Amino acid sequence: MEYSKPVDVYRELEKTRSRLEMTGIISKFLVTVPEDELSVIILFLMGRVFPQWSEKEPGIGGKMIIKAISSVSGVTESRVEDKIRETGDTGLAAEKLLKRKTQTTLWTEKLTVAKVYENLEKLAGLTGKGSQDRKIGYISELLSFADPEEAKYIIRIILEEMRLGVGEGILMDAIAQAFNVDPKLVENAYYLTSDLGEIARIAKLKGNKGLEGIEIIPGRPVEVMLAQKIDSITEVLEKFGTVAFEIKYDGARIQIHKNGEDVSLFTRRLENVTVQFPEIVKYAKENIKADVAIVEGELVAIKSLKDRHPRPFQDLSKRIKRKYEIPEMVKNIPVEINLFDIIFHEGKSKTNEKFKERRELLKKIIEETEEFRLATQIITGNPEEADKFYRDALALGHEGVMAKNPDAPYQPGSRVGYMYKIKPVMETLDLVIIGATWGEGRRAHWLASFLLAVRNPDTGEFLTIGRMGTGLTDEHFKEMTELLKSEISEEIGKDVKIKPRVVVEVAYEEIQKSPTYESGYALRFPRLVRIRTDKGPEDADTIERVEGMLRG
Repeated sequence: MEYSKPVDVYRELEKTRSRLEMTGIISKFLVTVPEDELSVIILFLMGRVFPQWSEKEPGIGGKMIIKAISSVSGVTESRVEDKIRETGDTGLAAEKLLKRKTQTTLWTEKLTVAKVYENLEKLAGLTGKGSQDRKIGYISELLSFADPEEAKYIIRIILEEMRLGVGEGILMDAIAQAFNVDPKLVENAYYLTSDLGEIARIAKLKGNKGLEGIEIIPGRPVEVMLAQKIDSITEVLEKFGTVAFEIKYDGARIQIHKNGEDVSLFTRRLENVTVQFPEIVKYAKENIKADVAIVEGELVAIKSLKDRHPRPFQDLSKRIKRKYEIPEMVKNIPVEINLFDIIFHEGKSKTNEKFKERRELLKKIIEETEEFRLATQIITGNPEEADKFYRDALALGHEGVMAKNPDAPYQPGSRVGYMYKIKPVMETLDLVIIGATWGEGRRAHWLASFLLAVRNPDTGEFLTIGRMGTGLTDEHFKEMTELLKSEISEEIGKDVKIKPRVVVEVAYEEIQKSPTYESGYALRFPRLVRIRTDKGPEDADTIERVEGMLRG
């Protein structure tokens, strides 16, 4: 397929913000896409090169893009930078400059989707000496083949700045409409595979029967079941009668996939962290008494193997992010895992079984140790007993308790009211950082003011809701700068645009209506609670939640 075909669709999508219209545009297009290119087209529509769970990424910064645009357009790098500042959009700047490009190519054939994907995929595999020049070469080749409008979207995909407003929800609806399949089956398949491209292919070829046949595959992460918030133990007892209470550990949710001698670890945002936690891999091999299983638990950084009180969440974050000097991290920041669920066992999904039955199976196949153990649990309908368990959890330094319906199945990817979290602190918001400003004086080398955003679940867009800059220590500014520097997509003076990847938990005094920010609301005195390395932008709080909190 010629790349001009999806470009026509991008142009149409940019003209509307209506969910129905966007779904219709994409649906009509998907019908025309060859089956072997559906996966790539779905990714491109979301502004991605690789699936969310893939470890691959293009690894291209703004400087490399500027060099490639300069090379192909024949203008200086400083002129490219000026045009980016003028337009506020690297893709648009490239389009304008390439309309007058002086460099030509010997090739005359049309740019294809396959060629775009081939070059972008090569970017992810390049490392070491000379890799930067080779990356610029692959990008320059695409820009040379592309017409100016095509170049705009290629650059936006590389920088993950497509701005089409196409989220998973719209794509799921479009797939269902295009191939006349049940939307619920599309949604369920997505929660089991986290791969809309593959789902579209199966829907096209095999329809509803194919989607019904999609199963959990060990080694591929499953979207986790999510908890809702609730105010009190009394309220949850009224809902369920008898409740399974577990400690809400101050850690990160981990999914462990064991398939023979192969063990993989995934965070709740589907990141593969197997390399970062070799001791958990070892424990899983030794202490999961099953050949094939997928179990879930909470990973906690502890003070020592003798003192199981939790360390600050940021210590665990350091381990999740670190991909080198692993033995040193294992020694300096010990961890334990507290297992609480099993969703797959010896070739069979357990998601439709009751939680109390899944817990019994978990007990049977786990040989507990001090570091690899079952989550502490009581099952009770007694408010006094439940309250004591809750207070004991807080005394241990954890966040509170989880309250679960013992008779509930496991519903991947959903907040369906099967489990609740109870915490004593005021509600916070999980927000995405999408921009920042360089500091002044002694903070001139640090990002010192962070633009926060909530998620629009319909479009996938991030809507600004405030800036956070006060109340942070020098250590905070340093850590945030190190974390965000590689995510900068554009710089305009002291202001920078940041790819929406980093989630932070934010406390605040109140939420006010405000025309200043895109959400229509502003946070008063927002302050950092912690960086949520265990969450991705798709886990950020939504505009609906903000509005619900205001309604009380």
